[in-house]
Amino acid sequence: MNAKRLTELSLGGGGSSGRPFRIEKPMLMMFEHDGKIVCHIYPEGYDHTHYGLLICDLVRHLSRAFKVGEDEIWEWIEKERRNPTTEITQSA
Repeated sequence: MNAKRLTELSLGGGGSSGRPFRIEKPMLMMFEHDGKIVCHIYPEGYDHTHYGLLICDLVRHLSRAFKVGEDEIWEWIEKERRNPTTEITQSA
């Protein structure tokens, strides 16, 4: 089992559950560590098309969370695609 244990989880209402939460089937986890963005992808059972849909879902969630239009987020995505500002690093 590839479960991650979090001691605190921010839920939709903006509060914390205060209880441990298990992530049973992660698809993607991103976080900052030592000033770098870390991205773990768990592709078991999924392919690039599934992750493309996941990215679209993420844009919709970001749009709602920051109260901006989806097009504004896609504009920044396109800028970054044309001129990447970060490198992809992977642990061995």
